Amino acid sequence: MELKQLRSLLAVEEAGSFSGAADALATVQSNVSAHVSKLERELGVVLVDRRTGQLTAEGEIVAKRARHLLSEIAEIYEDLALHGSDATGRVRLGMIATVASWLLPPLLERLGREHPRIELEVAEGTAASLQRRLHSGGVDLAVLTNPIRYEELTFTTLLTERYVLVVPKTHPMASARSLQVAEAASLPMLVPPVHVGFRDELEAIVASRGARLSVIAEIDGLNVIAALALRGFAPAILPASAVEVVAHHAETVAIELADVPPRQIGLARHRNHLQSAAARAVGAVLVGLPHRLPRHALPTGVTPASRGAHGPTS
Repeated sequence: MELKQLRSLLAVEEAGSFSGAADALATVQSNVSAHVSKLERELGVVLVDRRTGQLTAEGEIVAKRARHLLSEIAEIYEDLALHGSDATGRVRLGMIATVASWLLPPLLERLGREHPRIELEVAEGTAASLQRRLHSGGVDLAVLTNPIRYEELTFTTLLTERYVLVVPKTHPMASARSLQVAEAASLPMLVPPVHVGFRDELEAIVASRGARLSVIAEIDGLNVIAALALRGFAPAILPASAVEVVAHHAETVAIELADVPPRQIGLARHRNHLQSAAARAVGAVLVGLPHRLPRHALPTGVTPASRGAHGPTS
């Protein structure tokens, strides 16, 4: 069994085809096919369904082990490259989009000063998708929101953020300093599709107040919803980090929802995956970063959490 065979199998899993895997690995399809076929002969099982390009049940078992093996091999090299406190290597960081736009600049600036030999690879995604990638080993760390669906993941709260209702300045409710959830929910608004994580959050919050959402349109993507709400297309309930530009927008206002506890933004990692020195360094910077940022660098409605705060892990 060779590492190139395992890498080829993982590339097929991610791309969903041999041709896509070849593109990702910068090689030709025949090489990927040969590597996977040789691995199948050695193990005596079929790993990839050639009709669909999807991994078989046996293939998924091998892929899960292969991810862990390749990750630990990479960490061996990274740890050996550690020189004093100067961590070296690549770190794969997942981050939800509403946070990435304002947290990444200070993170990259501090890493450049404190750990210039770390190469950061950032993947944007929803909280649910990043949890899946963290669980499978696709990313080393992730900045996302509660709730955590996998008991193997740990969660350290970094920030809390309020929920706000975004409405045009001409709206009858625009003069309110704060609203109850039931009042906000009565407005026809933009929401994510059913079964999207933030839609589930909204439904749970509104239902806990004995109300129901009034929906004018379902749109996939909080940034798109925020953009439309900020242009006055329709109201929307959003996390404060999604509307950090609202204070500078002439046509809309963001009204705090007074009876909703703030949601948690935090750092998640897999409790059973060995962390490289570089990943540990990035994690340490992220944990300390919120308290090092000047208040004006945080979006309105976002606040650093108490030091050492931990959220539920399942």
